[in-house]
Amino acid sequence: MATSSVTVLAPRPAAANQVGDLKAQAKAIEQKLVQEQLQTDAYQQQYSVDSGKVAADAQAVAQVGRQLALDQQQYNSDTAQVRELAIASYMNGGQLTGADAALFEGNAEEVQSASEYNSIATGNIETALSQLQGAQDTLQNQQAALRQQQAKDQADETQQATALSQATSTEHAMEAEQSLVTGRLAAAVAAQTAAFDAAAKAAVAAAQKAGSKSGAGGTRSGAGPGASPGAGPGAGSAVGPAIPDPALPPFLQCVVQAESRGNYGAVSPGGMYMGAFQFSQSTWNFAAKAAGLPYLVDVPPNRATKPQQDTVAVALYALDGQRPWLGDRCSA
Repeated sequence: MATSSVTVLAPRPAAANQVGDLKAQAKAIEQKLVQEQLQTDAYQQQYSVDSGKVAADAQAVAQVGRQLALDQQQYNSDTAQVRELAIASYMNGGQLTGADAALFEGNAEEVQSASEYNSIATGNIETALSQLQGAQDTLQNQQAALRQQQAKDQADETQQATALSQATSTEHAMEAEQSLVTGRLAAAVAAQTAAFDAAAKAAVAAAQKAGSKSGAGGTRSGAGPGASPGAGPGAGSAVGPAIPDPALPPFLQCVVQAESRGNYGAVSPGGMYMGAFQFSQSTWNFAAKAAGLPYLVDVPPNRATKPQQDTVAVALYALDGQRPWLGDRCSA
């Protein structure tokens, strides 16, 4: 046989179809869940970015507010000076002091100097106030623009929070659905395994009942007719209770000759395949449990008796037909 190991496939009953459908459904849910998780991560990242923008906007608005407060203080201070100057001018005018007094005293030169000084002082203060008012207006416009941007960023943040919440809810729903399907799949697999075991045991019972003892037996995991003697031409020592030797169907009679020339103690050159049917250990373990012989699990196939090897081969043949031996001359 050309294959290197027995591949045990599920039989074709309704239980197998149910398991296949559930596996496909579970795989689709898993793929969709991965996509939802990626989407949730993307929303989380964007939400973090928007939150950072909102925080930065708040800092900028606060900074402008502090600058406005400082400018307002300066504005109030300069406004107070103007008031003081106006009051002083009024009081001086009422008492005929300063420029007015000088005018009545006939000192034109002093009158001119006082008028120029008052004009310059008043003009400087008014210019400063005008500049402060302009700066204050600019800052207020900046603050209004920042508040608009802050409102937009807060709206974006809220939108991302909503999307993140929806994505998280969808992810949780997918996880719940995945758990449900996984539970159904486990139940279906258990039912399928029970059906396998029942079918194998029924086949073994039927073969044992037939009672004919053909000289060859067989199920292989891939060594082929070149298997070495290994444990010798005979079967191994008894492991567990003695059991009747089942009749081998014609196909298995062919296989046992093709794989080991009827040598129940054969071992492949690499030591991977053993017994008349050249089982790998993993395939032997599976088929032994299906045949109702759990005490043969982990026992090297070539160490089992001929009835035991034949029984395990019949069970595997009942489960999977010729597939484990595809490639040798019996299945050609």
